[in-house]
Amino acid sequence: MRDVTGHKLKDEEINKNEKFLNDIFDSIQDGVSVLDKDMTIIRVNHAMERWYSHAMPLIGKKCYTAYHGRKTPCDVCPSAETLQDGKSSYNVIPKRDSDGKIIGWFDLYSFPIIDTATHELTGVIEYVRDITEKREVEASLKERVSELEKFYEIAVGREFKMK
Repeated sequence: MRDVTGHKLKDEEINKNEKFLNDIFDSIQDGVSVLDKDMTIIRVNHAMERWYSHAMPLIGKKCYTAYHGRKTPCDVCPSAETLQDGKSSYNVIPKRDSDGKIIGWFDLYSFPIIDTATHELTGVIEYVRDITEKREVEASLKERVSELEKFYEIAVGREFKMK
């Protein structure tokens, strides 16, 4: 007979830590997508599943196919840049519906995943924030400022004419 208590305790600790990390990953309200070096999705959180429910399952698909309905990488792709140079990258990308129509905008940050033992780039983490509402508010504010500037020009012009 062999005492396996130590192994059981280690397994329980590993399972506890894995659950903890999974809970954190899925609690993030912004999107998180993990890609391998070939731009294949290997993990996503619940936010990404909600935003791209029309493309489920996401895991195992190329990111550009699942997220943009494309057969090739996007022209301006932060993750492709990160995979190429190993540096973090950022861009604003369109949010599309199941028909490919642009329905909003995302901030997409791409961070390299580096194997700590080999120092090799193994993939990327995409951090995605929906900025649709923010962009709509900014556009509305720009429109209001333009209206106020026109009103001011008219008001100032009348003032000068009255003198």
